[in-house]
Amino acid sequence: MNVSHDTRSASNLTADVRVIQLPGDRLAEAAGVLARSFHESPNLVHLFPHARARARALPRLQRACLRDALGFGHVYAATLRGEVVGVAAWLPPGAFPLSSRRQLRVLPDTARMLAASPRSTPRLLRFMAGVRRLHPAQPYWYLEVIGVEPSAQGLGIGSRLLEPVLALADEAGQRCYLETMTERNVAWYGKLGFEVSRAGVSFAPGGPPNWTMLRHPSQRWAVRS
Repeated sequence: MNVSHDTRSASNLTADVRVIQLPGDRLAEAAGVLARSFHESPNLVHLFPHARARARALPRLQRACLRDALGFGHVYAATLRGEVVGVAAWLPPGAFPLSSRRQLRVLPDTARMLAASPRSTPRLLRFMAGVRRLHPAQPYWYLEVIGVEPSAQGLGIGSRLLEPVLALADEAGQRCYLETMTERNVAWYGKLGFEVSRAGVSFAPGGPPNWTMLRHPSQRWAVRS
């Protein structure tokens, strides 16, 4: 979908966006959106330096993530004219890290991802260990991944995708946690109530900087597009 060439205004396009819970039969479509949105992201470039291998590995990586998160019922998709243009996957309090049983469930997707770029396996294992090490103590909602189709960015879709769980967390008095690998996203998440926990940290030796962020429940924060 090429939203940027639509003749209507961005505000009219935004009005056409619907946020739904991702159906299981659209998992592959959602994984493709995430793979394209993260193709040039610093962490993924570091983990999969070769663009062709990265293009093969990322859909499998995102499919494994979404397959696991779907079991908890908090994977949201933004659709525009019937096509998925954005995805957000949350794990509820207590669901991170993955249990052995859940790791086995996503093993086929993980194996296909590693087969697409076998030389990346050591970097990926170190990266995952680094991510896990910096997580706060439970309980908290974990924003595992959020991404928007490149041609649909700038329409406020990211905020719409986060709204359902942020509202749930505020109602239940629960914290939310995320990592971002892009410094410009820090201010955007700040508008949603997130505060930086750690700045400029690398999850793997030689890797790019990342920011971990925590959001405390509050009725003062309103999700804005």
